[in-house]
Amino acid sequence: MAREVDVVQYWPPVLIDIKEMLAMAKVENPVLSALWSLIEQTLDDQFVVITSENGANHYEKMLNIHPADNDTLETRRFRILTRYQEQAPYTEEVLIRLLNSLLGNGSYELTINKAEKTLDVKLELTIRGMFDAAKDLLERIVPQNMILTVRLRYIQHSVLRDHRHVDLKQVTHDQIRNGVI
Repeated sequence: MAREVDVVQYWPPVLIDIKEMLAMAKVENPVLSALWSLIEQTLDDQFVVITSENGANHYEKMLNIHPADNDTLETRRFRILTRYQEQAPYTEEVLIRLLNSLLGNGSYELTINKAEKTLDVKLELTIRGMFDAAKDLLERIVPQNMILTVRLRYIQHSVLRDHRHVDLKQVTHDQIRNGVI
C-alpha cells in the first residue's frame, strides 16, 4: 500500500508560503510516491506467496525454472514453492503433509501400494493449471523404485446434474470430462 507523500509537512513554517518551494514539492511528491511504491514492492518480493511478476522472474532464474508463456502468476508462485519443498527423503506422513500444504486438504487422492511399490496421485480438477508443477515435484521426490502415476480427478456426475441435455450437447465428452463446460 503506497503511502501518501507530502514533503511540505516536513518543512519549517517559514518555507510553506514560498511559491517556488511549493512548486518543487508538487514535482517531488509523485517521484517520492513512486519510489515508496518500489520499496514496498521490493519488500513484498521477498515472500513467494505475495511476490510480483518481477519477483517471480528472480526466483525462477535462481531456481532454474522455465515458465510457460501462458502461466499465471499464481501458477508460477506454486511452481517456486514446490521447488523449495524438495528435500528428500520423504516418509508417507511427510508426503501427505507436503501435499496438504501445497494443494490443500481433500484436493487430491493418494494411494500407496507398498507391496507393488506404486504411488497413485489423483489431483483435483480445480488445480489443473498446477498439474505439471505438482507432477514434477512428485517425480523428483518419490523414490525411484516406486511406480508413480499422477492423474487428474475428473468431473463428477453430480456436477452435471443441473445442466440440461441440450446444453451438454454443445460440448464433447472430453470437454465435459475435463470440466470445460
